[in-house]
Amino acid sequence: MNKRVLTLVLIGLLLGSALGQQIDVLKTVVVADGQSQYFTSPQFSPDGTKILFSESGFKGLWLYDMNRKTTTQINDLPGAGYEPSFTKDSKQVIFRTDNYIKYKRYSSLAVQTIADKQIEYIAKDVRFMSPASVLEDQTIVYRKGDEVAAYNTSRKEALQAKAAQETYGFIEDEKIILVVDGVRNEIKPMGDNNYIWFSLSPDKTKMLFTVAGGGTFITDLAGNVQVRLGKANAPKWSPDGKWIVYMVDEDDGHTMTASDIWAAASDGALKVRLTETAADIEMYPAWSPAMDRIVFETFGGKIAYMNIEITD
Repeated sequence: MNKRVLTLVLIGLLLGSALGQQIDVLKTVVVADGQSQYFTSPQFSPDGTKILFSESGFKGLWLYDMNRKTTTQINDLPGAGYEPSFTKDSKQVIFRTDNYIKYKRYSSLAVQTIADKQIEYIAKDVRFMSPASVLEDQTIVYRKGDEVAAYNTSRKEALQAKAAQETYGFIEDEKIILVVDGVRNEIKPMGDNNYIWFSLSPDKTKMLFTVAGGGTFITDLAGNVQVRLGKANAPKWSPDGKWIVYMVDEDDGHTMTASDIWAAASDGALKVRLTETAADIEMYPAWSPAMDRIVFETFGGKIAYMNIEITD
């Protein structure tokens, strides 16, 4: 795609908003064409050198090396592609894999070292387990049955969850659970609703989430609404907290019929449309650490990224 300046759509004039903000899409690069396999759920490693993605149905994990331009499958385990995470040093991948016993799902949490593909299981065959959240000190936290468990990947030891003295949160039974210094709180900013796509801002002072059928919001940690983004599905914070990238999708009640990727300033002052193609339905975007790329999937199983330039 030739370089083009995308139209900025102003949705409000807020005090101090930077009207000069702009995102230029420079080009789009296809990583996996989806011809032989349907791929999904891409994300960048914290060091920006790799893209992690999965096959249809979240089976297995694949890595694309940005420098070598090569793709490697690191495992073919069922469920591994559902919300995996990297450790902060980008050397390991944390994922959940599923096993069905008498029609009931049991999950195991694993850490896989990228260099040698060796897998260590942290917990095995748990009836209800959430994907893991990675904290700053190489500690991960996750829901294990009715409790929250913690594990330090560098020291390879289990911890008391309350020992993880950081602010973190997750979705449990479609509710927001926020943990501050080991104290667990259930947050209902929009009352009794189904909450999805939750994340904390990089500075841990704001919450981003979507209410199923009710739009996407940014609030403070007490749940006070600061920004209403409207329809903004699968939203992701930029690493500096200044932008939200998301998809605006349409369906006919049975299948997705259209989807484009947008970005919005996190103060709600403007929105930018990043894709507008007739051939592809672009979905589930994610930022690179340097904010110079956005990776995404298409409805046809492609994995691609766009090179971008941001002007503040």
